[in-house]
Order: sequence, then C-alpha cells, then structure tokens
Amino acid sequence: MQIKIGTNENQAVNTNIQTQENAAGKGSRKAAKQQRKATIFAGDLPINKDPIALRRQQAQKKAMKFVQDAWSVDRKADQSRDEIRAVQEVQREEAQRNWDQAQELADKREGLRKQYDVDPESQEQKDLELLMRAAVPYDDHSFTEEEEARLEELQGQPLTEYQERSLALYKDQRTFEMRAEQAEDYAGYLQSSLTDMKIERLKFHKMTDAQNNARKVMEQASKEIQGMLIEEAKDHVDETYEEKREEAEKKAEEKEAEEEKIELRKEQKELMEARVEEAREDSHEAEEAQRAQEKDAREEASFLKDMAEAGMDVAGSGAAVKAEIKDILNKMKLIEADIKGIEVDEEI
Repeated sequence: MQIKIGTNENQAVNTNIQTQENAAGKGSRKAAKQQRKATIFAGDLPINKDPIALRRQQAQKKAMKFVQDAWSVDRKADQSRDEIRAVQEVQREEAQRNWDQAQELADKREGLRKQYDVDPESQEQKDLELLMRAAVPYDDHSFTEEEEARLEELQGQPLTEYQERSLALYKDQRTFEMRAEQAEDYAGYLQSSLTDMKIERLKFHKMTDAQNNARKVMEQASKEIQGMLIEEAKDHVDETYEEKREEAEKKAEEKEAEEEKIELRKEQKELMEARVEEAREDSHEAEEAQRAQEKDAREEASFLKDMAEAGMDVAGSGAAVKAEIKDILNKMKLIEADIKGIEVDEEI
C-alpha cells in the first residue's frame, strides 16, 4: 500500500506498509484477500437490538430507497422543466419588447399621416397601403388583377414624401413584428414541450409508484411487527398471569393465617370472659356467705347484750360460753380477711 503525501514542493513520499509478513507470491495475496472478505465486524451484527425496532428500520430504509430513486428522477425532470420555463420566459419578454417597438413605429406612422394631413380614404393612403403589402417579401399576400396593375403603375412614379417616410417606418415595424411572432412561436413550442413532459410524467407516475411501493413495504412490515407484538404480548400475559396466580395464592395463605389468628383471639376472649364471669360468681357467693356470718355474729352479739342487760352474768358464765363467744369473734375476723382477699382478686 502506498500513501502519497503532498508538500509545498509538490513532492510525493511513498510509504510501503507490509501487512502480511509471511505472505509471498500470488497464493499468499489471494489468501490475504479471502481473509479480508471473510472478516465480519461485530458492529454490523444485530446484537442486543430490539427485533421490532430493527424490522421497522429495515422497512423504512427500503421504503425511503423507493422514494429517493423516484425523487431523483423527478428532480432531474423538474430541473429540465425549470430550464425550459426560464427560456420560455425570456422568449415571451423578447416578444413583448418587439411588440412594443412595433407599436411605437405604428404610432409614428399615424403621427406622419396626421402631420401631412392625409385622408385615410384618399388615393395616396390607399397606394401606400398597397405598397406596404408588397414591400415585405416574406408576407404571404395575394393581389387582385387591379392591385397588380396599380403596383406596376406605381413602379414608374415617384413616391410622395409622406409615402416614403411612412413606408420606411413600416418596414422597420414589420421587422419588429416578425421578431415578436418568432419569439411567441418559440415560447409556444416550449409550452408544448412542457405539456408533453407533463403527459409523460402522468403516464409513468414514478413518484406515485414509488410511494405505493413504499406504502406496501411499510404495510407488510406493519403486519410483521403486529405479529411480533402479539407474540410478545402473549408471553407477557403468560408471565403476568403466573405472577398474579402466585400472588393470589400468597394472599390466600396470608388471609387464612389471619383468620386463624382472629379465631384464636376470639376463643381466648371467650375463655377470658368465662373466667371473669366465674370469678364474679365466686365473689358473689363469698359475699353472701360473709353477709350470713356477719348476720349471725350480730345476732349473737345482740343476744349477749340482751343477756347482760337482763342481769345475766355473762362474764361469770361457764367456760363453754366464753369459748363459744371467742370462737364467734374469731370467725368474724376471718370473714373480714376473706372479704379483702376477694376484693383484691376482682381488681386483678
């Protein structure tokens, strides 16, 4: 491989780069060439690319190719038409310029007629008009026998000053008129060419065909992409369904566990309420027993009081009586302690 580097003195420096150290001869060069052809760049491979986006890009690229090719052809055709229109416009301007100059000369001729006071119906004017018709050889005129005879007569006669000046102006006028007609004819020919080109374009309608082809490519790609999206959606639905099923099972298990906890708390509450009710019933029975003992003690005390008031010697009573009274008092103290214990149990 040679690299040519330009310098100010226009000298070339040739640098030889040897890429195959052991390659020699035709066989080695061929092997190296095949190796280069077999080389694949990882960047050209569609690795980790969205297949839907990749398919859409391929379709867009193909559709754009159709349109670009047709647009290139149409652009050249449009350029040709623009060039023709430009020439056509120049010819129209040229025709208008010549018509203006011809009209200016016609106005001068009319001014001469008025200046020389020539009647439009006079013989001098009629002879001038006949001479003007015969003065321009490229005009296609036909003359009657009388007009031809009169022209022969005028050939041998001198023209009036008015006729000479007017005839000279007319020749120049006809020159400008002929130029204007030629420019108009050419502009008309160019218009016909534009029309023909337009008709041909309508026949082949490359851009329309390209757009239709591009539309078909995009429609086909759209169908393929829809299929890919449907398959992707199916996979997503399956995954979502499995996730929701697992989530529902988990929620059902959690709900069952929560219901068991609620049932257990309910049973514990009922058991506690039963215990409280039993304690209340026991407390009620204890209170009844206490009230009965207190009643007996009061009756006994009252009895003893009555005996004392009656003059009976309670103190001198037998030991058995005293022991009984003492036993009564002890029972009353015991009952009082039991009552306090019951109150503590109720608070707990």
